[in-house]
Amino acid sequence: MSLTRIAARLAAVYALRGKTLVGDNVLDSQIGALDVTADGELRTDEEKPFISVYADAAKSEENMLRSWTDNGATDFLFEMGVTSAHVVTDPETGESAVYPGIPGTDAAFEFLLDVVARQIGDTLSDPENEWAEIFRKFHMGNGLIERARTSSDGSGVRLAAQQIKLTVMLMPDPVRGRDLKPESPMALFFAKAATVTVPNPEYDPDDEDSSPTIPEPSLAAMVALMQAQIAGSATDWQTELRRYGITKTEGENLLIVPPDGVEGDIAIVEVGAAPVVPVS
Repeated sequence: MSLTRIAARLAAVYALRGKTLVGDNVLDSQIGALDVTADGELRTDEEKPFISVYADAAKSEENMLRSWTDNGATDFLFEMGVTSAHVVTDPETGESAVYPGIPGTDAAFEFLLDVVARQIGDTLSDPENEWAEIFRKFHMGNGLIERARTSSDGSGVRLAAQQIKLTVMLMPDPVRGRDLKPESPMALFFAKAATVTVPNPEYDPDDEDSSPTIPEPSLAAMVALMQAQIAGSATDWQTELRRYGITKTEGENLLIVPPDGVEGDIAIVEVGAAPVVPVS
């Protein structure tokens, strides 16, 4: 999974929360948000209308070198659904239980889903939404927008669920060992993610050192792991070889790799610090 895919998907999730008719019920890659059971019924774990955001298929074509940082055309899926409680009876025990599920659609459900679909586009285009701005910076344009609905595999009934597939040309991943520019999409993502907080369960109002909020734990953990993947230090020529997957021999032929013995004169790029030029 590329770091840019992760960051762009999370930026879309946070951009949409609280901005549509589903409120804050915008899910990140929720497994089972729309799940077809063995009997062909479409069920969900959600108990109210939702949007679930996924980073799906991607293809990097005509990569003439050996780059692993190129992301190419990438699909982002936005699944929307309306839920309705229904009773399910176990045929062996005769016991019944109430589960949320996706009902057959009607005019009211269609209206809600169509409005939510419009709100997704409006939100991700909003220049005043900082998360949406970051999401847009991660790609170079909407290559394709497809809209589809969901039907039950068992009966073909039109259900109250829709999907938008947005295909974009995603920006390449940052190279390991290369310092991020402050205006780069990934640096902006890391800075914005640091502002996401939740109530501190251990907050003590009588303790002046106790904070009422703390960084959102799961997001903070993901960001820390992402940052670790690009941390380190390297010379400029090493990062260029990494960026394009060039062998050292090829780099020497292209005059990218310096002759033996002069590496000490080449600038070192240190992540998180200003470049340092060693004195030979």
